[in-house]
Amino acid sequence: MTAPEATKQPVLFGRYRVHEALGESRLAVVYKATDLRLQRTVLIHLLRKELRDNPRKRAQFLAEAAQSARRSHPVLLEVFDSGESGDRPFVITEAVEGRPLFGIGALSVAQALLIVRQVAEAIALCQRHRSAELPLGLAHPPISSANLLLVGDGQVKLVDGWFFAPTMIPADLAHYRAPELSAGQPPQLSSAVYALGILLFELITGQRPIHGDDAQATALAHLTQSVPPLARIRPTMYLPSVERLIAQATARDPAQRFPDAQALALAINDLWRELTVQTRRLVVQPAATARPPIDSGAQRQPVTPPAAPYLRPAPTHPYDLRSRMSRVLTNSFDIDQFRRYNLSRSLMGWLVMVTLLLIVAGGSFWAVTWAIGRFGWGDAPRLPDLPAWSLPELSWPGNAAPELYVVNIAEGLNLRSAPNAQPDNIVTVVPNGVVVRKLEGPVMADNIPWLKVQLELNGQTIEGWMSLNYLRPQP
Repeated sequence: MTAPEATKQPVLFGRYRVHEALGESRLAVVYKATDLRLQRTVLIHLLRKELRDNPRKRAQFLAEAAQSARRSHPVLLEVFDSGESGDRPFVITEAVEGRPLFGIGALSVAQALLIVRQVAEAIALCQRHRSAELPLGLAHPPISSANLLLVGDGQVKLVDGWFFAPTMIPADLAHYRAPELSAGQPPQLSSAVYALGILLFELITGQRPIHGDDAQATALAHLTQSVPPLARIRPTMYLPSVERLIAQATARDPAQRFPDAQALALAINDLWRELTVQTRRLVVQPAATARPPIDSGAQRQPVTPPAAPYLRPAPTHPYDLRSRMSRVLTNSFDIDQFRRYNLSRSLMGWLVMVTLLLIVAGGSFWAVTWAIGRFGWGDAPRLPDLPAWSLPELSWPGNAAPELYVVNIAEGLNLRSAPNAQPDNIVTVVPNGVVVRKLEGPVMADNIPWLKVQLELNGQTIEGWMSLNYLRPQP
């Protein structure tokens, strides 16, 4: 890099002005920069300094950079340039901003299928470039929810993530490691299918299915643990077709999985069409016509067939029909949503009824008062004086007004179970603009001030810790 200018921001090759370091990936330090020639924001991926003298890692970086330039897909970063600075190779790619899917919580089945289909199509593009030199096709970033950025409405980017410290990356990727890799076998095309199946389960449930005490234990756990049913995590969910797809994608035996990412993408397309069908035809087979028993001692008489044969539908067992209808309804029926809808209708009905009663009572009183005054029947009735009443003063213990804050980050703010930035203590994501009440704090941890807060979200009162850096006091 050249000497810093008056702005104190270095310029690479007189073209790329470096602004800030975003983090470190498996092989590179990632910087945000500006292309001074084309006036656009880019990312610089520079080989990490400690890997400069590692021939294997250096060759891996150069090989992945060269292969990345040969592919183009909306889910993958476009490569613009490459070079070497200070004996450290670098790659220039398009800039991207978004929220990692890691810790974002459970998504709808439609959202999860849409995201995994995008990633599967990108991996399939890489695998189609197979050759004798590249038996698995072109290189692509490792599959992980931490490497997936949500950049738009349902649009994602698969990047070589720089959001964890390099020491934490092996533990993250171990959750997606195919069993054959943990057994010491070479990777196969279906190894990526296994990782995609794990990713689909995680996006639907909000949890990773395979766990261990550390990176090695998690990787070895894929040899013995199986992916549980979705209903174990989300009891109201009944989607046999999705269960079958995940089970086939995450089979321990590679021969039982989808053979490659293209086959998985096609299966997701078929599943998508099946789940979006509004009605299904129930085919009823005609009953077989019963023949009368033949008396061997009697003379056979010719039987004249009826002019218009009548075929009656076969009787359907009531429990069979009930089970069919149950399966059809359950595939598209959310019992929790129905209960919420039914409760809202009940409350609205009571509100309307009370309003009508008040209107009738008020109208009757007015009519009686008017008639008495009009015809001189006596003194008009008066409503009894109501006792003086006012709203009780709402105050928290100690008669101190509560400290209220507003979430002030567009992507939403993580609510954590403890005041630290560990990735495994995220309770949920609180949307931008939600008002929270301070309970404790601030507490300093990881050089970040934390507040313990309480808030209402989806009709539930929850507590946790939030970074004060993304909260603003409510006036």
